[in-house]
Amino acid sequence: MQELVGLAILLLIALAVLGVLLAAMLVHGATHPPRHTAGYALAHSLACDPGELDLRFESWTLDRPDGAKLPVWEIACTKAHGVHAVGFDERGSNRRPLLTAVFLHGWGRSRIDLLARIRPWDELCDRLVLYDLRGHGEATGGASRLGCDEDADLIALLERLGEARFILVGSSMGAVIAISAAATDAAVRRRIVGLIAYGPYLDFHTSLRHRLRVAGLPTRPFTDLAMLWFRLRGLRQQRTLEDAAQLRCPLLVIRGDEDRISPAHHAEMIVALAPDAVLHTAQGAGHSDVHTVDSQSHHAAVRAFVERVVGTFGHE
Repeated sequence: MQELVGLAILLLIALAVLGVLLAAMLVHGATHPPRHTAGYALAHSLACDPGELDLRFESWTLDRPDGAKLPVWEIACTKAHGVHAVGFDERGSNRRPLLTAVFLHGWGRSRIDLLARIRPWDELCDRLVLYDLRGHGEATGGASRLGCDEDADLIALLERLGEARFILVGSSMGAVIAISAAATDAAVRRRIVGLIAYGPYLDFHTSLRHRLRVAGLPTRPFTDLAMLWFRLRGLRQQRTLEDAAQLRCPLLVIRGDEDRISPAHHAEMIVALAPDAVLHTAQGAGHSDVHTVDSQSHHAAVRAFVERVVGTFGHE
């Protein structure tokens, strides 16, 4: 009998150790996602930079106080309709502030992936800005913070970009960061005139569980242990609903009706709480292919949103 009790205790200890190890692997994998860099682009026959799409651009780095370095592509649009298509050297002139779309990719992606999303934006805005989030792409100096406090990076980027009107375009985790930044009390908030959120979610735990489920991997209780680990490391949950309620700019939420990562009710709750928001559902699209599966409807929704935003200040 004592031997059976001893074996049971050993088995429980082994299971506990296994649970901790799996949680540790989840934590490391989440904060160190796959790097989509030039090598990834070449392997998947993707453009390595905007120049390969015949776009004129500047490449620079946003340096953060903690040592993180976030690579940025700043693209000048020459086909913009209804707005000034200006060069980088005219940034300080007395002309109407540039209409700038700032793109934020999702977890495990990079600015390289965002190159496939710049249509029809290159015909609607003066300038497009794509950057790598912490721990992604070619960013250096730290791991991903899963969106926690990364709105500060975005605010610093907007301040660096100078006098412009900004439309934030965020995907998944990037959408959560964008919503948080647009709800900030920073002075630059007044220049955020619109926000588009693709597949936003309310908490990273839900996103993590769904990603594991899609991959056929176990979720709870390992994800719960991982979330506890995140909290001990200072990575708090985002306050997406509270932030959505504080938005002062129009919000367009776009999601695919077959999205298996971000639940439909998350998008619906965000739209319900935001003061000025609409939901566009793409038929047959998943979490990250809305712009290709339902491109005609998607482009029409984007154009209508930008035209509405431009109409609020286009005659200033």
